[in-house]
Amino acid sequence: MKRVRVGVVGLGQWGRHHVRNYHQIPQVDLVAVADLDEREVRGFSRRYQVEGFVDHRALIGRVDAVSIVVPTVHHYAVARDFLEAGVHVLLEKPMTTTQEEAEELVDLARRRGVLLLVGHVERFKPAVGQFVEMARRPLFIQCRRARPFDPNRAMDVGDVLDLMIHDLDIVLALTGARIARVSAVGACVHNEDEDLAVVHLVLRDGCAASLVASRIAPTKVAEIEATLEDRVVALDYLRQSISVRRFDGEMEHVECRREEPLLEELIHFAECVQGLQTPLVPGEAGLQVLAAAQQVLGQMTMMRPRVMA
Repeated sequence: MKRVRVGVVGLGQWGRHHVRNYHQIPQVDLVAVADLDEREVRGFSRRYQVEGFVDHRALIGRVDAVSIVVPTVHHYAVARDFLEAGVHVLLEKPMTTTQEEAEELVDLARRRGVLLLVGHVERFKPAVGQFVEMARRPLFIQCRRARPFDPNRAMDVGDVLDLMIHDLDIVLALTGARIARVSAVGACVHNEDEDLAVVHLVLRDGCAASLVASRIAPTKVAEIEATLEDRVVALDYLRQSISVRRFDGEMEHVECRREEPLLEELIHFAECVQGLQTPLVPGEAGLQVLAAAQQVLGQMTMMRPRVMA
């Protein structure tokens, strides 16, 4: 089968991992990279023996598919250029800064007959797939996600679009329902957007969910717990492990296969381009999660820490 010619736009902290992983995939030819930083472009071009450009549009005509790993504010414009040119796109989450832009991209991909996938990488941890199958239609969901403050991490969006969006994605996957009611509080500490968010949801199927996300925590944590009628199913994203506590007292620990989720995601993208798989997170799913995140932000009460005298 024909190998997929792939490019990467954006060579920051996460984009470089796309480059590294694409380089390992047999059915992919990594042919070009692009970034506004000419020095980074030269370095990656030499290291991986690929063409490099400062203008992403130079990849058009050279690639069949592209990963877009640029700041969120540029997602719409860059993705639009490639979709209009008939290039398949893997767009990092969140899709765009607005729901309207995301809707336009989904419509454009449909009209051009090309793929638009969204990079919700947590979906490609085997433990997450198992958890979703084991915990569908819950009564109550609790999510906690936290990481220490990192001054080198891109902070172009707030905590909800940065971290909590992963948990919103899983909540929607578990329930298959839209949000009916939202109560949300956010706190700005190091940035203009929220660094901490506490959110309570009621879904239209009657499920309730509590989500906490922080990027100013002392340690890294990522956990979700779903309460069903006869059991509680808990997932530790970091350990990639699942535990089940049944209300009759029985306990079960599920061993999960450990894989590099980004590598799995990129293999999946390439196989979708080849027609071998159906997208796990198509543009429509990314749009649904973004709409949920925007709904949360629209109801959020913002708080700012008091400055001590």
